[in-house]
Amino acid sequence: MRRRRSYATLLALGVLLADAAAPRANLRPALQQALPRRAALATLLTPAAAHAAQLTDQNAPVTRPEAGRAFGEAILPPVPFGRATYRYDLGRGAYAFEQLLRFQNVSATVRMNVQRLRNGKLWVVAPVAPTGECLSLLKDIGEVEHLVLPVTALEHKAFFGPFQRQFPSASVWAAPGQYGPFGTLGFSPETSTLPFRVDGVLPRTKKDKQPPWSSEIETKTFYVDLPGNAGPVAEAAFFHKDTKTLFVTDAVSWIPRLSRAPNIFRTSFDDKTYDNDDFWPKSVLQAVFLSLRKDGQRWPGYDAITDKVVRAPILAAFADIRAPSETIAWIDDVCRWPFERVVTSHFASPFAASPAEVRRAFGQNPNKIDARDWKQLDDLNKVIVDNDLGAVIKGDYH
Repeated sequence: MRRRRSYATLLALGVLLADAAAPRANLRPALQQALPRRAALATLLTPAAAHAAQLTDQNAPVTRPEAGRAFGEAILPPVPFGRATYRYDLGRGAYAFEQLLRFQNVSATVRMNVQRLRNGKLWVVAPVAPTGECLSLLKDIGEVEHLVLPVTALEHKAFFGPFQRQFPSASVWAAPGQYGPFGTLGFSPETSTLPFRVDGVLPRTKKDKQPPWSSEIETKTFYVDLPGNAGPVAEAAFFHKDTKTLFVTDAVSWIPRLSRAPNIFRTSFDDKTYDNDDFWPKSVLQAVFLSLRKDGQRWPGYDAITDKVVRAPILAAFADIRAPSETIAWIDDVCRWPFERVVTSHFASPFAASPAEVRRAFGQNPNKIDARDWKQLDDLNKVIVDNDLGAVIKGDYH
């Protein structure tokens, strides 16, 4: 029980720090909804390569609020006035279904990604809340054949059970090491106590049972179970060979530098909050747990991590420094795939990026984030170390 309580304590501390650092945001009235690690790099990028990554132009989102945005199962904190879904066409047969997560003063987008297979059916990874709008937008584009739970992180598995019940004939594959209030999963389906059927566990090696889509989409799974941590950590990366697309959940992100937050934030915040020039930079910093430090009109932490391929600071500070060799071994293996673009489950994608650019994001503070902007994460790590709440730190993320 100590491990579970430790995890809850860590989560609560992080939210309290983020909450204390920011003013309360007003909510959008219901009738005003609108659409509108850790190790040195083996090689260094050349200056030309360092500027090659770029966000790919996206089509306007498709929404269908009349299909319903309510979701009755209390799994994660509800989004005020309904959980909107925006569907983006990512090209090359891929789609993103974007929703908004809110917990205290932390607000972030989360995406379910979908790839059309050669047979015309759909491969769905990291499902989001199955609202009427989400299901309607998904059924527009085809039949769901496979559902994939790629991580152990709570925000990506919270809706998996309710979503799976909407597609009972789809195959279900999950990352190993699931734990927590939804049940557990080891290295085979027979070990599952999860509240949904599991047909297969995502492979950690080529000797493991491979998923039925493996001729089109390859899988490489990160897995560690460190003493003192709340539970195992796992994330699977996927390579869609026909389109040279890398699919990841949390491994890397592209955070766009914008004058205003993405439009989906309008569905949950009032105009005064949304139109504040500081709203988007502060939302980004709170989502990645960097300190809310402003220098004149600038937010240095925000400037350091936007418009580039990044490893989220919270993962660098909490995960990578506790399993540096395992993290680097996995990302090195992932970067052996010849991908040309990346699709992620947070912020914006797809973005064009080479394996070298993705690998660079796992260097030691590659974006030169100022020590003052790490303060919130430093404080949290001090609490973890002082109270023996997590695994041993094996490196420095500054």
